[in-house]
Amino acid sequence: MINTPKHLVYTLQVDIKEIESILNNIDSFYREKIEIKKDKFGKPKLDAKGQPKKRIINPSTKRLKIIQTRIHRNILNKIEMPSYAFGAVKGKDNIVNAKQHQGKRYKFTTDLKDFFPSITNKAVFKMFVSQDFSPEVSSILTKLTTYKGKIPQGAPTSSTLANLVFIKTGDILQEFAQENNATFTSFVDDMTFSSAKDFKSKIPQILEIITNDYKISHKKTNYSRNPNITGLHAMNNHLKLPKSFLSKLESTENKTTEQIAGLRMYKEKVYKANYGKNLVDDTI
Repeated sequence: MINTPKHLVYTLQVDIKEIESILNNIDSFYREKIEIKKDKFGKPKLDAKGQPKKRIINPSTKRLKIIQTRIHRNILNKIEMPSYAFGAVKGKDNIVNAKQHQGKRYKFTTDLKDFFPSITNKAVFKMFVSQDFSPEVSSILTKLTTYKGKIPQGAPTSSTLANLVFIKTGDILQEFAQENNATFTSFVDDMTFSSAKDFKSKIPQILEIITNDYKISHKKTNYSRNPNITGLHAMNNHLKLPKSFLSKLESTENKTTEQIAGLRMYKEKVYKANYGKNLVDDTI
């Protein structure tokens, strides 16, 4: 990979003095934004009191954002992603992810709680070193892609970085799944396992592997035959849109023309994934 700062600045088309200046004034290159958490269908998530859940994100700005975009394009995208990763991976999406679990009778889903904030700069540094970047270059890349000791939500590099850091745990989960005739996929912070055979007795081992480095959302942890897998239900021979999506599609109230078109386009995309052809009528 990249072993010297000289090679790094050439790859990023930036001067080392500018990198030093940015790192010395890093707070000037991030902004803080309070965002309402939404579910997979764009509805606000509510807390126990019925109030919208919020989170603080830190989008990068100015030259740092440009440099991070180059890091993503010229460095991170060149690192091979594992086959089980489907989120924030070129050519893959939530539909392709759910498709992997179609025809499997038993399914287990869980969600990594506060995934981005839980990934430290130390973990990012170790990931770069494991990918054969020199310690010096790994240190510079880590400083350019983490903020306040963790991966910032809202930066161009964050989702791919999270995938790469997760490989350490993901590879163990993948090996465990293969040993137990199960299928495992990750979609950023959504984990899914499926099998033709009942593997409920294996769930404590799966959770032990995950919780060695991450926390899980117990509300989103589910073992059943028909859970929601990245916004879809993986049936025996097709993917099924959930009722909540279909209800949202039927109601045009308070929706723009673009939003309605986007919902219909998504429905057609699922149909094509199921049947290999475009939707010609209004049913799935």
